[in-house]
Amino acid sequence: MLKKTSSFHTRLILSYAILLALVMVLSTWIADAFFTRAFRMFLTGGFGSPFGGYPMVDEPEQYLLTTAYLRFHDIMRTSLWIGAGSVMLIALFVAAWFTRRFSHPIARFAEFADRIGRGEYDAQLSQDQDLFEFSELSNSLNKMANELKSHDEVEKELFSNLSHELRTPVTVIKGYMEALESGLVSSPQEIHTATEAVAQETANLETMINELRQLAQIDNNAVKPEESVFGVDEVLGYIWRRFAPVAGARDVVLSHRLEARVEVRLDRQLLDRAVANLISNALAATAPGHSVTLSSRIDESRGVCIVVEDTGSGISPEDLPHIFDRFFRGDRSRNRKSGGLGLGLHIAKDLVEIEGGRLDLTSTEGVGTRVEITYPRSVVVSGDTAQGTWATAVGHTSKLLR
Repeated sequence: MLKKTSSFHTRLILSYAILLALVMVLSTWIADAFFTRAFRMFLTGGFGSPFGGYPMVDEPEQYLLTTAYLRFHDIMRTSLWIGAGSVMLIALFVAAWFTRRFSHPIARFAEFADRIGRGEYDAQLSQDQDLFEFSELSNSLNKMANELKSHDEVEKELFSNLSHELRTPVTVIKGYMEALESGLVSSPQEIHTATEAVAQETANLETMINELRQLAQIDNNAVKPEESVFGVDEVLGYIWRRFAPVAGARDVVLSHRLEARVEVRLDRQLLDRAVANLISNALAATAPGHSVTLSSRIDESRGVCIVVEDTGSGISPEDLPHIFDRFFRGDRSRNRKSGGLGLGLHIAKDLVEIEGGRLDLTSTEGVGTRVEITYPRSVVVSGDTAQGTWATAVGHTSKLLR
C-alpha cells in the first residue's frame, strides 16, 4: 500500500511539474513577444503621456538592433526565466504539500476498501481528518462497514439456523417413514400420530420456503404492486375466515371488528400477505384460552388503520428494538413449533411500505402485542356501505373448533 501511495504521489507531482513547465515556457515566450512589441511602441511615442507623444529615438527599428537594446533584452529574458523558475519551484513545493495532504487520506481509504473486500468488517476509519469532506466520507464508510458486518452476521446466522431448522423436519419425516416401512409403527393410533407429525413438519418446511421466497422477491425488487379497487373490510373478513379454524384448533379466540367501511386502491394480494403474516405470528404467540383481534377503522387523518392485537406472551424490552430485524427470533422454541424463520414481521413491514403504508408495533411482556398498519388517505377511493355484512359485525367474536 505504501508503494502504491508513493507511486500515486510521484505521478501527481510529475503531472504538476509538467503542467507548470508548460505554463512557464508559454508565459515567458508570450512575455518576451509582448515586451518587444510594447518597447517598439514606447520608442515611437505610442504610449503618449507621461512619455510624450513623439518618438524617443530617430529610427526605432534600428535601435532595436543596437547592442544596448539586445543586451537589455537578454537581461530581461534571463530575469523572466529566473522569476518563472522560482515561481515554479515554489508552486511545486506547495503542490507537493497539498498532494501529500490529500494522498495520505486517500491511501487510508484505499486500504480500508481492501480490508472490506477481504471481509474484515471490523475495520474503522478515524473521523479526525484534516478536511470536513474527508471526515464525512470516513463517517459514511464506517457506517457502511457496520451495515456490512451486521448483514454478514445475519447471513452466517441464517445459514446456521437454516441448516438446523431444515434438519429437524427432515429427520422427523425420515424417522417416521423408516418406522412405517419397517413395521415399527403399525397400530391405527401410531399411524395417526406419525401422519400428524409428518404433516406438521411438512407444513413447517412449506412456511420456511414461503418466507425465503417472499424475502427474495422483496430483495430483488420483484414485488410490483398491482392496484385494484376493493373493500378493505371484505378482504380482512376473508382473511379472518381463513384463520378462524386454525385459531379454533389452538383454542384461541379469533375475533374481528371491521369498521373501516371504505374501498381502497391497493394491491389486494400484498395486503392479504401482510395481514396474514401478522395473524400467523399472533396466533403462534398466543396461549390457549387467550384471544387475537383483527380490526379496521378510519383514523384521525382519514387514512385506513388495520390492527392485529393479541393477549399473548408479549415481547421483552430487550427484544423489542430488534423485532423487525431479519431472522430475529426472540422465542426460538415458539418458532420451532410454528416453523418460522423470524421473517414474518420483516416481510409484513416491507409489503406495507411498498405501497406507502406504515407498520408500527407496541408490546408489553406478559400482556400482549399490538401491530398497527396505517395507509394514507390517498388510497381511500370511497365509502363502501355495501359492506354491510361486515359493518354489522362490530364487536362480534367467533371461536371455532374448540
